[in-house]
Amino acid sequence: MKKLLFVVLLLFSTIYLFAQYDILYTSNGDVLVGEIKSMRQSVLVFDTNYADSEFKVDWIEVKGLAANGMHLIFTNDGSTYIGSIQPLLETDGLTRVIAEDEEITMSLENIVEIIALEKNFLDRLIVSLDAGYSYTKANSSQTLSINGNYRYQARRWVLTGNFSKVGTYRDDADETSRTEGGSNFSYTLFGKSFVFAGISLLRNNEQKLDLRTTGKAGLGYYVVRTNHMYFGGGGGLATSQEKYGGDEPSSDQNLEALGIVTLNAYDIGDLSINTSLSYYPSITDWGGRRRFDADFSLKYDLPMEFYIKISYTHNFDSKPPIDVPSHDFVFQTTFGWEWN
Repeated sequence: MKKLLFVVLLLFSTIYLFAQYDILYTSNGDVLVGEIKSMRQSVLVFDTNYADSEFKVDWIEVKGLAANGMHLIFTNDGSTYIGSIQPLLETDGLTRVIAEDEEITMSLENIVEIIALEKNFLDRLIVSLDAGYSYTKANSSQTLSINGNYRYQARRWVLTGNFSKVGTYRDDADETSRTEGGSNFSYTLFGKSFVFAGISLLRNNEQKLDLRTTGKAGLGYYVVRTNHMYFGGGGGLATSQEKYGGDEPSSDQNLEALGIVTLNAYDIGDLSINTSLSYYPSITDWGGRRRFDADFSLKYDLPMEFYIKISYTHNFDSKPPIDVPSHDFVFQTTFGWEWN
C-alpha cells in the first residue's frame, strides 16, 4: 500500500511539474523543462533551473514545444493568437495552438514569434548598445561612434527607437560630428497590413545642418515574414523642418511623399542583415528636390549576448537649401551588447 501511494504521489508531482513549466523537445532527442523566454528571428531562448545560462536553440531544431501559459503567437500569414502551444510529437513538424476560442494545427515553421503574456514590461523589451573607437597618431585624430537601439513588442503594435553619434576630434581642427535619432510606431490592422508613424532627428555640422526634424505617417505591408527573413514596405507623407547654420543661417519647411522598403535576413548562422531604404520626393518643390536615406548593417553574434557589427548609412539630398555636398555617408565597425 505504501509503495502504491508513493507511485501515485510521484505521478501527480510529475504532472504538476510539467503543467507549471514549458517543455522543449529537440530534434536530437533532448527534453528540457523550464520556461520560454522568447522566440524571435528563428531563435528560441529557453531558461531552466538547472543551468546557469539560458539555452538558445535554432527554431529549425525544435521538434515539439509545450508552452502551457498564455502566449502571443505570431504566424507568417499575419495572424495573431492568444493561447498555449501543445506538441504533436507523433506528427513531425506539426503543433497545436489552443487559442481563446479555437484550436489550430499548424507547422512549427509557420510560427515566427512567441511572447509570454505574463511577462512584465522589461521582458518584452530588447535593447542594444555598441561603440567603436579609432586613433591616428599622425594628426592626433580620434573617432568615436556610439549607437543604441530599442524595440518593444505588444500584441498589435511595435515601438522601436534608435540613437547614433559619430564624432571626429583633432587638435588642429574643429569637431566634426553627425548625430541622429528617432522613434517609430506601427500598429497591425489586419493580416499583413499596418499603419505607422514616427519622428527622426538629424544634426550634421559638416553639412552645416543644425537640425532636421522629420515626422512621417503612412500605411505599410509586409510581403514576407518567416523564420528566415522579413521583407516589407510602405508609403505615406512626411513633413520636415530644417535649420542650417554657417555664414548665412537659413530655415526651411517641406511637405514630402514617402516610400520605404525594408529587408532583414536573420537565419544565417550567427549573422543577421538589416537593410532599410527611404525615399522622400518633395511635394512642396514637386519635380525638384528629392531626399534618399539608406541604412545597412551586418551583425555577428558572439557569446554572452555580445556582438560585432558593420554598418553603413548614406544620405542624399538633390537640392540642399545652401551650398553643401549633396551626399553624406558614415561607415562604422562597432562592438556591442544586447539585452532581451
